[in-house]
Amino acid sequence: VGKGASMRYGETHYHGQAGGTEVLPTAEMLVEEGGRLTTTFSLTKGRVGRLEFDYLVDVAARGVAELIAKVYGYGTDVITVKETVRLNGEYARGLAKSRIAVRDEATSEVIGTTEGNAPYVRGHVDCVEIVRDKAVAKAIPVVRVRDDRARVTHEAAIGSVAKKELETLMARGLDEDTAVDVIIRGMLAQ
Repeated sequence: VGKGASMRYGETHYHGQAGGTEVLPTAEMLVEEGGRLTTTFSLTKGRVGRLEFDYLVDVAARGVAELIAKVYGYGTDVITVKETVRLNGEYARGLAKSRIAVRDEATSEVIGTTEGNAPYVRGHVDCVEIVRDKAVAKAIPVVRVRDDRARVTHEAAIGSVAKKELETLMARGLDEDTAVDVIIRGMLAQ
């Protein structure tokens, strides 16, 4: 993304219900001074089989990068999401945001990395994973700072849906499975 330019990149997948597909998106990106990049990867309908998502972005001074991944895995899907934002120029900003839901026997691993390598940069890793049935989810937030004037934060949450949200929907007539699915779809729509 050139100096002062802006780019949005969206990738939406649907692979049917059978699974067995391999999706391996990989990208190395550069946001030059004052540029802005927003990427959104979405695989929320159908089964993937195996997903290995790996995006890396270097951000120059006053640049902004937002990497967003939304994935719903089920059956025996295997999901790996790696998002890396390196804030290399003064006042650069970055966000690595993941919203993942897994059910049945699916597995997910999210590695969100943000590096503060210059003065006055601000970065955040934000990962939320919902787990159902016998699925397994893992989150590895990595925050690395190489300048004492940089600020990089992380937030990760893994677990089931909030009981209060579930009870509210069930009080309105939804059964538990439908209510959980509504909550997951809402999270993935954000």
